[in-house]
Amino acid sequence: MAIFESITSFFTDDDAATTVALFNHSRPHARTPVFVCLPAMGVAASFYTPFAEALAKATAGVAVLADLRGQGSSPALARRGAQFGYHEIVAQDIPALLDAIAAQFPGRPLYLVGHSLGGQLGSLAAVHAARRLSGLILVASGTAHYRAWPQALRWRARMTVQAVRFVSALLPWYPGRLLGFGGDQPRRFMADWRHNASTGRYRIAGSRIDYEEALHDVALPVLSVELRDDPVAPTGATRELLAKLASATITRRRIDGVTTDAPWRRHFSWARHPDAVVAEIVAWTCARSRRVANACVERDAA
Repeated sequence: MAIFESITSFFTDDDAATTVALFNHSRPHARTPVFVCLPAMGVAASFYTPFAEALAKATAGVAVLADLRGQGSSPALARRGAQFGYHEIVAQDIPALLDAIAAQFPGRPLYLVGHSLGGQLGSLAAVHAARRLSGLILVASGTAHYRAWPQALRWRARMTVQAVRFVSALLPWYPGRLLGFGGDQPRRFMADWRHNASTGRYRIAGSRIDYEEALHDVALPVLSVELRDDPVAPTGATRELLAKLASATITRRRIDGVTTDAPWRRHFSWARHPDAVVAEIVAWTCARSRRVANACVERDAA
């Protein structure tokens, strides 16, 4: 059965509306899973097409690719004056997207998959949308906190944070495409990123929610797929993010990634050669399906 792709727009804010690609490998009326995939900072969702296709095929399900606000096909570009931060993405965009996908595929297990910053934003969005989700999948994702990096790299991480602070204050927007880190982003978005990078905590401008406390209460199954020797999401950063999800049931897996690539490239290149990540997701979701089925049998027997 061939995979087909349909393009539509789900976001509620017309100025931020983005195209959404669906890779559907399921039969009509199937109950196979649906995965909504969020990209890393500055990366277009289309970069993950090989991953989405492989995941949909391996699960006989659906994989959805969506650009973050201001990235990829989104017209809300920082260089055109768009102003937004984490708040619009985690409290508006992602919950609206999940609502739309859940309505299109009712009764299907729905998983939120996030790579790098996409995993952070997905975790924060779960504060608002946990009722929609069957689980959260983090790939090469950890906090941006410079103190969570290995001691030998910590000075470089701190210098990056300070450079972002300086450039963001000097220019109308952060020119990440020019600097080679993070893509073009509005000042407020980078202020939210910088607060986490400086303190390890999430304090989101424009929101009254204490996300540190709210993350503690997110009681979802979580799969964390980590890359060995990843310089962008090192072990300490992943550990720090997972520690915030204190009520979650967490499974951690580690893979090598594309070993022919340099460590920095490995953080991204798994998406183009996704078999190892897909295998971990398939194993985890299948194990969860069996546990859910067994629990239902035991409940009915009682």
